[in-house]
Amino acid sequence: MEKIVVAIDDSEGALHALEFGQKFANQLGMDVSAISVVPAQDEIAARRVKLQERLSKHHCETVHIDVVSHDSAKEYLGELASREDTGLCMMAHGRRPVPEMLIGSVTAGVVRRAHRPVYLCGPRYDSRAHHRVEVLAVCVDGSKLSEQILPYASALVKRLGARLQLLQVMDAAARKPTTLGHTDVMESAYLTALARRVESEQALEVDWEVLHGDPADSIVSYLAGSHNTMLAMTTHGHSGLSQVVAGSVSHEVLHETSCPVAVLRP
Repeated sequence: MEKIVVAIDDSEGALHALEFGQKFANQLGMDVSAISVVPAQDEIAARRVKLQERLSKHHCETVHIDVVSHDSAKEYLGELASREDTGLCMMAHGRRPVPEMLIGSVTAGVVRRAHRPVYLCGPRYDSRAHHRVEVLAVCVDGSKLSEQILPYASALVKRLGARLQLLQVMDAAARKPTTLGHTDVMESAYLTALARRVESEQALEVDWEVLHGDPADSIVSYLAGSHNTMLAMTTHGHSGLSQVVAGSVSHEVLHETSCPVAVLRP
């Protein structure tokens, strides 16, 4: 990844993604630009003027804007996000209660098409609490699919100078009490082994945390008081927490959390 590109439209929410993209690029020491996709060639000029005016009002007039014409914004941005030299940031500003609209149909379509992580800001993104990335928290669920984001996460924390943390949510209802602490040991065994493997393969220090309860509530609650954190997860896995595009649990996480979220569809 050599540059950050922020996908924007004429909504106010897109400016949150741009704000994150600028801070993200600055921490990485990369250039940042904005891109907007319109369906027809004759709409380019009007969209460019509108965006330039909006960015000027928010003192972002130095950001370079590309406006392109394509019949599918999802396809164009999905291809852009798949490039090795590009990190794509987007706003996930969907509405309730339709599941896909929790992150927006265009955003969901881009995530489905991209072969690399897409960096999303949900409607509750708080730039005051997360103005840089000091902790990258990766959700895993015991499946190989959920672990496929780890190479990207490991490379990113090295460039950011951040700390890598593994998170797993356990179903509290299935947890059997024990007086000897055997349940705690069994629950942590997977994360301990995974952390050691990543440390060995990536030469990183890795910590981990086991959460209990409803997956979405547990993750959102855990991140509620965090600062300078990014969450990372894949779109598929054995549990609902990693189904970002098709699963209501991770829709909820994206909708409720205040931190940016890196999403990968393996």
